[in-house]
Amino acid sequence: MSLMADACSVMHAKMLPVKNLGFNHSGSRIFSNLSFGNNTPTSLPCLSLSKEKQQHSNYNHNVIGMSGRRATKLNAAVIPLEAAEVRLDVPVKVEKLYTTTVVSVETLVGPKGGLGEVCHIVLDHGGSFCFTEGQYLIVHFQSIKRYFSIASCSSGDTFDGKTLSLCVRRAELLPDSVSNFLCNVKAGDTVEISGPSGGKMVFEEDRKINSKHIMVATATGVAPFRSNIQRIFLTNLLGNTDNIWLISGADNYNSLLYDKEFTQIQNGNIERFRYQRALNNSVDDSIYGSGDEIFTLLNDGAYIYIAGSNTMLPGIKDTFAKIAQERGVDWPKMLEELQKNNQWRVEVY
Repeated sequence: MSLMADACSVMHAKMLPVKNLGFNHSGSRIFSNLSFGNNTPTSLPCLSLSKEKQQHSNYNHNVIGMSGRRATKLNAAVIPLEAAEVRLDVPVKVEKLYTTTVVSVETLVGPKGGLGEVCHIVLDHGGSFCFTEGQYLIVHFQSIKRYFSIASCSSGDTFDGKTLSLCVRRAELLPDSVSNFLCNVKAGDTVEISGPSGGKMVFEEDRKINSKHIMVATATGVAPFRSNIQRIFLTNLLGNTDNIWLISGADNYNSLLYDKEFTQIQNGNIERFRYQRALNNSVDDSIYGSGDEIFTLLNDGAYIYIAGSNTMLPGIKDTFAKIAQERGVDWPKMLEELQKNNQWRVEVY
């Protein structure tokens, strides 16, 4: 998330599914409407991002319909963004610069070299750049500095502790555009970075065992979530029993980021990982359709993380207000309590 980043290259890790530790606890119906096969893989084959660009036509699980088809319309007033929800400006003073080497660049979706292209970029830092899953870094290009979320776990996509990944959407074609620069780099080129920064998408160190985490993302906003998901499910983290529900928004199947990877992780961890696609950018509809489940989980101590373009946040907040109204819940009071308990985490660009 670049404000744009996301990541993936080739995965080399075995997954250890944990049985009977899912969302399916008393008081929650989060998995009640899902149907999974009985063949749960115990290892993750090598993942190639190149195949994610192909057309997906035959899916029969967890697909959310288009917003135009919903009978219920959300008519509450749009709620403005708060300062704490938007990433701050890049600091003028940078303590240390790290020179990284480009390992690979791959177009995930969009026309290669054109506006809207999303590239997966792997950088080799040689083990010198330490960060926590969910953080972001600063890319330095000429005199420009720009934030990008880190999309890999702290061990990198190849789990050697020497690389990290970014998922960058080409938003401009200007020569001095940082996103354009990153999408144009080639293996062997160097990229200067600094950081890391940020903590809103970082999991609480003292969180309860078997914690529930609801992640809502649009497009490259999925980057910090992939970082955390890799750490939880692909690094054989001993003693981890966190449960993840990922709602990922995209225009269509072709623009879903890391769809194949998330699907494989879900198939290997069906009790602990739920992957829900919100196509046609119907994130609001996905939240509204699962309103009872989400509110039940939040009341039970779950965390919710929202990341993506700032244009999506007012609609999401509007949807929560609508759900609360229909349930007879004082949403401003509930939101204040969630923020106080650090359960409501938002970071948009």
